[in-house]
Amino acid sequence: MFVQNYYQLLATRTFTGMAIGGVIPIIFSYLGDIFPNNMRNYVSGGFGFVSGAGQAVGQFLAGATGESLGWRFCFPAIGIPSILVALGALFICEEPKRGAADGQQKFGSGFSWDSVVNILRIRSNVLIFLQAGFGCVPWGIITAYLNDYLAQEGGLEVLNATYVIMLFSIGAALGGVFGSVTGQYLQNKNRALLGIFMGATTILSIPPILGLVLIPNGIKYLPIFFALAIVGGFLASPTGANVPAVVVNSNTPETRGSALAIFNMCNDVGKGLGPLIGAALIGVFGRRIALTIAITSWLPCGVLCLLLSITYPSDEDNMKERIKTATDEESAELMAVVEE
Repeated sequence: MFVQNYYQLLATRTFTGMAIGGVIPIIFSYLGDIFPNNMRNYVSGGFGFVSGAGQAVGQFLAGATGESLGWRFCFPAIGIPSILVALGALFICEEPKRGAADGQQKFGSGFSWDSVVNILRIRSNVLIFLQAGFGCVPWGIITAYLNDYLAQEGGLEVLNATYVIMLFSIGAALGGVFGSVTGQYLQNKNRALLGIFMGATTILSIPPILGLVLIPNGIKYLPIFFALAIVGGFLASPTGANVPAVVVNSNTPETRGSALAIFNMCNDVGKGLGPLIGAALIGVFGRRIALTIAITSWLPCGVLCLLLSITYPSDEDNMKERIKTATDEESAELMAVVEE
């Protein structure tokens, strides 16, 4: 709010990114210790829903007040409530017992480089980390460039372009709810189908979002643009609603935080590189082709998700077996103490 130059803005945004990047893996690890695996997709989707809804509100607030109140207004309008929520979490939320939702009572030592190696030995983890890198590039470019592209080259003007982005975010929030409900059903019934569902929705999201970029003179087709935005956002988000639950279910409680941190780092690298890659592509091809290339990056992301149908069921079973082994060892140790 009080910055006077680009470098001050960059510094404050860096600290904001560090805070968000640090809290997300903690949140999902926290939720994994509270909720069992037959509820985690719901919880993950609920978190995605409020995140998407918040993004939609933020986009609308920025577009509606930017010209009249200036760009600085949005920072205290959003930042002050965020501080109050953080204080509420500090004083209200209780620390759960780690692994309680999975019945595990005995733990390893927590983070170590050996645990990172073990995390990377789990095939589903590797697939998820890779898809995060591919999948977040288009998200980063869409966030950075699509609004301006639609307003200028797409012919929608600023307000209509803002509405399109807002509808895209609303669609993403609704898609997250649909994705979490469907994902939890598949998790409980047939886990192999969860990866197919994630991959299929990711791939199917490409055509409607490409339509926003490739249809010329968008002001003539404004209702179609609104529909494409909602459908594209709806189909693009089920994967994000289910991925954290897959990571939690594939890793033991003592390594979940580290696995989620690696996943979030891959996510953030993709989002951070997205605008940089977009800028390079724009310099060579222009914004239309650059956005087209970026959006098609969801294709390898979808293929990697499809492969989860092969790896995820066995990885979750292996995780449960490791927890059972640790619990049995603890019981044997207790019995030995009692007999002595």
